[in-house]
Amino acid sequence: MKFDVHLGSTSDGQFEASCDEMNAAVRCLSPGCALDRLREEIHYRLEICPCRQVEIESIELEVVQS
Repeated sequence: MKFDVHLGSTSDGQFEASCDEMNAAVRCLSPGCALDRLREEIHYRLEICPCRQVEIESIELEVVQS
């Protein structure tokens, strides 16, 4: 599963990663951490439905320009 992600820095020096398709956004101190946390958030939201089994490794994040 591939999701388009926007990655940018905030005024307080953190990095924000967001996915419009999943209506999810996270902040972290490094870009890598922000992407990892966003992947975990997307995984959590996909797993809400008990009939869906999604491996976190199958979630691909593609950073797109805003």
